[in-house]
Amino acid sequence: MPFYCFTCPDCGRERTLLREIKHRNDDAMCVECGIIMHRDLCAEKPNAQSRGKLYSREIHSDSLAISPTQVEEHKRKFPDIKLDSECRPVFDNFKDHDAYLEKTGFVKMPGKKKKRSRK
Repeated sequence: MPFYCFTCPDCGRERTLLREIKHRNDDAMCVECGIIMHRDLCAEKPNAQSRGKLYSREIHSDSLAISPTQVEEHKRKFPDIKLDSECRPVFDNFKDHDAYLEKTGFVKMPGKKKKRSRK
């Protein structure tokens, strides 16, 4: 039986459940708020499971973009993190991305999920 990831649309809590394949899309209840959790297919990607793995494609972070006057300082402090032409840091793996966020004092927040309507 494989593991499946579920996310609560209300509080953002995540759960990983061991289920039979025929029950993989059945909803689960959130233990925090009692809301129905929905399956999170993005969290089930193999490269999302390991913090040392590569992203499926490079991430150019708009929210972490710096001023062109800060490029030299960035290169001194973060020599392994390249910048694109718009001075946005580029990340290709979880480990470097998380380390950069920690050193700069930023916190990674989960994305907001749309509530699915029941059919």
